[in-house]
Amino acid sequence: MLSEGLLFKEDVILTWMRDRFFQNLVAGSGLVKEDLKESLSLLQLNPYYTFPAMALLEPNACFEDEHEKVLYLERMRDYLQKNISDGSVAFVGEEGRIGLLFSWATKDQLQKIQIMLKEKLQIQVNIGVGKPCSHLCDVVQSYRQAARALQFKFYRGTGTIIYDNELGRLESLKQYPSNKEKELYDTFKASETIDEIEQAVEHFYACMLLSGPLDTQSIFDLTIRLLVGIEKRVLSETENVTAYEKFDVMSIIKLETLEETKQYVIRFFIGLREVLSRSQKESHRSIIKKTILHMEQECQYASLQSVAQKVYMTPTYLSLLFKMNTGKTFIEHLTDIRIDKAKHMLKSTHFKNYEVAERVGYQDPRYFSQIFKKKVGLSPSEYRESIVK
Repeated sequence: MLSEGLLFKEDVILTWMRDRFFQNLVAGSGLVKEDLKESLSLLQLNPYYTFPAMALLEPNACFEDEHEKVLYLERMRDYLQKNISDGSVAFVGEEGRIGLLFSWATKDQLQKIQIMLKEKLQIQVNIGVGKPCSHLCDVVQSYRQAARALQFKFYRGTGTIIYDNELGRLESLKQYPSNKEKELYDTFKASETIDEIEQAVEHFYACMLLSGPLDTQSIFDLTIRLLVGIEKRVLSETENVTAYEKFDVMSIIKLETLEETKQYVIRFFIGLREVLSRSQKESHRSIIKKTILHMEQECQYASLQSVAQKVYMTPTYLSLLFKMNTGKTFIEHLTDIRIDKAKHMLKSTHFKNYEVAERVGYQDPRYFSQIFKKKVGLSPSEYRESIVK
C-alpha cells in the first residue's frame, strides 16, 4: 500500500482529492468541517484566510456531452490554479462550475481572472460572488450566496460579475396577468412594424417586473403561458391557418437571460403576425366586397354610417379599411357608383335630370350636375344628347 507522502506526489490524484474535498465542504458535510484546517494542510493548501469567501465561475459554452464538459472545466481549473493569487484555491464543482475560495481582501482579482480567461482561453464566464465569512468553516454559506448571485445573470446578462451583497430578493409570480396579456394582444394585433411588436413585449415584461425581479421559474412559466394565450387568440380569429414556427417549451427554459427570453417572444410574435396578417387580408377583402354590394344596391340612401352598421364595423375603421384596400375613399367610390347608375338611366330611361339625381342619391339637382360634369366631362343633358346622336 502506498504511503500518504508517496500518494501526494501524484499530482492527478492530489487534484482529484482536492476537488472531492471542496465538493463535500460546500455540500455542508459536518465531517469535513471538523478537521478543516488540518485537511487543507494535508492537501497542501493554505489553511489561513482573512475573511474567506467563495466565488462560482460559470462558462458560457455549449457542450456535446458530459465528458467534454468535465474536460473543459478541468482545463479551466488547472489554468486558474497556476495563475491566481497565492492562497486562493480553484476546484471543479458538481454543477458545471468552477469554485474559487479566496480571501476577501483579494476580491479585485476576480475581474482580472475574467479578463484573463477571455484573452488566454477564449472563455467568457459569469461569476457569482458570496459574502465574506468570519470563519473558514462558514464558507458553505458564501458558496450558496454565490450560487444565488449567479441566478441574477438572467437580469444582468452574461459575462458579468455579480455580488450577492448587492442583490435583493427574487420574488415568485403570484397571479398570471390576464389583463396584461389582453393589452399586449390588442397592441400586437394593431401593430404595423416589428418595432411596435418589440415595444409591446418590452412594456409587458417591464410591467411584470415593476415590483422587483422574479425568479427564473416564474419568468419561464409566465412566458410559456403568454405564448399559449396569444397563440390561442390568433388561431381563434384565423380561418385558414398557414404554417408557422410553433414555440418550444424546452428551448424557452434553456434561455439564459431576460433579453434572450424577450427576443424569443418577439420572434414568435413576428411569425404569428404573418398568420394573422394573411387571415386579416382575407377577412378584409370579404368585408370590402360586402360593403361595395350594399353601396351598389342602396346607392340612393347609402352612407358611411349606414353601410358600416351593416358590415358590423365602426365608420372610422371601415373608412380606413376601404381606403387601404381599394385606393379610394368611401365617398369617392360611392360617387363613382352613383354616376355610373346615372349614366345608365340617362341612356336607357326618360327620367328627367332631377329624377335621375334623386334616384342615385342627390337631392340637389345642381350639385348632381356639377359632380356629373366633373366626372364625365359633360353635363347630364349634354351626355344624354351625345348618346342620342
